[in-house]
Amino acid sequence: MGVLGRAWAGAVIEALLAGNTRFTEIARYVGGATDAVLSARLKELCARGLVIRHVEPGPPVSVTYTLTEAGHDAAPVLEAIRAYGQAHPEVTALT
Repeated sequence: MGVLGRAWAGAVIEALLAGNTRFTEIARYVGGATDAVLSARLKELCARGLVIRHVEPGPPVSVTYTLTEAGHDAAPVLEAIRAYGQAHPEVTALT
């Protein structure tokens, strides 16, 4: 399953699909992930070609993130996982 199976990766992609492009916007959308984990996941998604990191030199320096075509292509996969979880809560429960 690769990087999409990592904690918070799907939530980060969903945040970007929803139009959140700055780190703070993504963090607010995702909720619950530490900054360190969120930063690590964004780096992994960039390294795998799902996300592009844009840096505007400023001042002030501005960093935004956008999905690549491959990142957008992950949307139906994430939706299928969500639908499965809703249809089978007994299987996906964390208890």
